[in-house]
Amino acid sequence: MDKDAPTVAVVGLGVLGLVALKNLTEAGFNVTGFDRNDYVGGLWHYTDEDKTSVLPTTIINISKERGCFTDFPFPHDTPSHCTSGHVQQYLESYVEHFNLTKSLRLGTTINIVKRDDKEDRWIVDIEGSGPEYFDKVIIATGINSRPHLPALEGIEQFEGQVLHSRAFKRPELFKGKKVIVVGMGNTGADTAAALCGVADKVYISHNHGALVLPRVLNGIPFDHTMTIRKAAIMGFLELNFPKLADFLFNTMLKKMQDKVYNIRPEWNLSPAPPVKHAVPIISDNLVSLLEAGQILSVNGLKRVSGPAEVELDDGTLLEADAIIWATGYKTEFTLLDRNVDPTRHTTPKWESAIGSRGKPLPRLYQNIISLDHPTSLAFMGCVAFATGAFPLYDLASMALAEIWKGNSNLPSIKEMNRAVDRQHDFICSIAKDGSAAPGWVRQGEWVDWANKAAGAGVNEHLGWGLKGWQFWFQDREFYKLLMDGIYTPFVWRVFDGKRKAWGGARAEIEKINAEVAERNRLKKVN
Repeated sequence: MDKDAPTVAVVGLGVLGLVALKNLTEAGFNVTGFDRNDYVGGLWHYTDEDKTSVLPTTIINISKERGCFTDFPFPHDTPSHCTSGHVQQYLESYVEHFNLTKSLRLGTTINIVKRDDKEDRWIVDIEGSGPEYFDKVIIATGINSRPHLPALEGIEQFEGQVLHSRAFKRPELFKGKKVIVVGMGNTGADTAAALCGVADKVYISHNHGALVLPRVLNGIPFDHTMTIRKAAIMGFLELNFPKLADFLFNTMLKKMQDKVYNIRPEWNLSPAPPVKHAVPIISDNLVSLLEAGQILSVNGLKRVSGPAEVELDDGTLLEADAIIWATGYKTEFTLLDRNVDPTRHTTPKWESAIGSRGKPLPRLYQNIISLDHPTSLAFMGCVAFATGAFPLYDLASMALAEIWKGNSNLPSIKEMNRAVDRQHDFICSIAKDGSAAPGWVRQGEWVDWANKAAGAGVNEHLGWGLKGWQFWFQDREFYKLLMDGIYTPFVWRVFDGKRKAWGGARAEIEKINAEVAERNRLKKVN
């Protein structure tokens, strides 16, 4: 590492921080990663402590073929939908493979990150050792930092347990109890399922419907049906005919659901809100548990009506020994000095929208780059669309590395502010009609920006321009495999460009598609 290279502090060493550290290091920066835990992996590392983490029983929702990093596949003997333990091992192997250990400062608590304008540097104040100075900072503490706890009338008189799903670790502690899980999302479904066979009664309380999708459809991971060609078509429609794009996407998902599950009216799962308001629940057992009566679907909570009783929106009274809030998180940046906190100015339209639910809306260019200090402060964790976090933030940090390296240009501050205003208008238009994730973006538009900034060359080689026609003419078989095969993250490392390509990308893409095709052939034969 060049000692004169710009120094970068990455705060948080979960998935987002690890991939940012790796990509910035690869681009020639002198990077140090900090985490208050004594392990890497963030929420993918199970812990009994009251910290956000997976459960030992957690199974990934996105297949390993589509949910990995762009230049580091899962071991080939790993199941497509593996356990959280597999993911933790994968992340530890990632650190070892790219020789990142020397750049990690684990078990380190940061008090505050603030700007020293006089020295044109960032001060990272570390508990127990004082300030250290860096040229640039990436905040990668993620979106699962502060539990979102809705207000509930009368909660002070409830004598049972009240906890956020973050603190739910051991189902056996609820043996024989009547438990209400609040929130019909992936976390709520997983929490309720984990309680079955242990708790006396398991209720799942919700105010809206939901789509429920299996991990595997017709013997194939359902996300294998998404191809680059389909993503390109949806991106074009999303940008030019957004209502049609929403209709087609939601219709396609509902057809997938109805092909596998018979959703009963009494569960109040239909009609499901559009994906932009609520992502589908990925579960292999929620429907069967509802059918068996092991999970009871009930209306939203209205108030606590007694020491061990709650009233629902429809007037129903339920006995309860515990309430578990599976209601998500609020993004917060309390480690940052308020003067550079991107949430310090919130768009009024967002605050008044019913779907904002009190969550902050950061002002960030492309939901990554600080408008206060675009060349030295960035954030990982504020971009969201229907894909996995691993490839999304791999691409995001590749783009950031090339921008900070000077290989890709940023617009003027005025233009970046206009872009943020447009993004906020977009997300506020969603939030006025229902729940909205603050980081939700138009997928095709954002990916096109990130591809260009990272210099990955994917849209150029698979598009309608000269490079696209040349690639198609010279390598038609591989072109078709990229367009219509499994949309693997390795595509972002195939072509030479600004960022480092991976020499094994093509072979891995061909291998994965061949292996999956053979597995599918054998299933049909048997």
